[in-house]
Amino acid sequence: MGITTYKLAFAGSKEMVGWIKSGFSYYRRWRQRERDLRHLSELPDYLLDDIGLDQNIVDAELRKSLTGGKEKR
Repeated sequence: MGITTYKLAFAGSKEMVGWIKSGFSYYRRWRQRERDLRHLSELPDYLLDDIGLDQNIVDAELRKSLTGGKEKR
C-alpha cells in the first residue's frame, strides 16, 4: 500500500519539474536578451550602422523588452 500511495503522490512531479525548468530557461533567455539590448544601446551610431542597426530600432526593442512587449504605438 505504501508504494501505491507514493506513486500517486508523485505522479505529476515530473511534469512540475519540467514547468519549473522551462520557466527558468525562459527567464535566462529574457535576461540575456535584455543584457544584449542594453549593450547595443551603448554603442555609438557608427558601430550600429556597421551591423545594420540604428539607435531607434535598438531603443524600440529595449522598450519592448522592459514592458513585456506591451508597448503603445
